Amino acid sequence: MPTILTITTVALVLAQFPAISRLRGSRVLGMFMIYLFLAVIGAYCDVPALLQDGTLAIWLLVIICIIVLIHAALLMGVAKLLKQDPDVVAVASQANIGGSSSALALARSLGRPDLQLPAILVGTLGNGLGTYLGFAVAEWLR
Repeated sequence: MPTILTITTVALVLAQFPAISRLRGSRVLGMFMIYLFLAVIGAYCDVPALLQDGTLAIWLLVIICIIVLIHAALLMGVAKLLKQDPDVVAVASQANIGGSSSALALARSLGRPDLQLPAILVGTLGNGLGTYLGFAVAEWLR
């Protein structure tokens, strides 16, 4: 079994114990870790290296940006038709695209503390399920 599956399984199992959620300082520690994670991700964003890899890297970046813009336009359009709160839709979308840490950052920047926990939960659920599904698809395609 790959190490990431073991770590994900242990984390998901431990998260179910009430004693873990009642630990003092867990929220502060969690916020610190998320900020650290975002800083590390930002430090690894090397645009000159992307430009150095040639046109394929640039085209992939352009295609990904187009996909995200279409996703946002469709999502916000449907949300407007269904009269949904745009903040909720934006945080859910960010959890879908960027995971729990970036969705949490968006909820905080919008000044919506009521969306912070859902951002973490939806993003974490997506990461947890995505890890297992990704490995399952990779094994299936082998």
